Amino acid sequence: MDGNDKLLMDLAEQLGLGPSEPRVSKADHMSDLADKYKGKSDQELISEIMKVKQALKKDKAQYEKQMKTIKALRSMMTGEQKARLEKLIRLLEADD
Repeated sequence: MDGNDKLLMDLAEQLGLGPSEPRVSKADHMSDLADKYKGKSDQELISEIMKVKQALKKDKAQYEKQMKTIKALRSMMTGEQKARLEKLIRLLEADD
């Protein structure tokens, strides 16, 4: 597992998306998550993000830690990926 995979796995675990069973590999779990959201429209993804946002904001310290981790992903992304991540960050940081 390279550094990017490790960082993504750590982020997924911090977001509460860790494997439900210890014997399920993290790579398999991430693949399952990717499949779950594959083919969804931007609006469907935004709806899911808003649900996650509500859960994250219940614990301010944890929310801040997770946002810091999400922002750290920028350095590993292409221009298009960065633009999408910035949109995600704006959604997560916006006051409802």
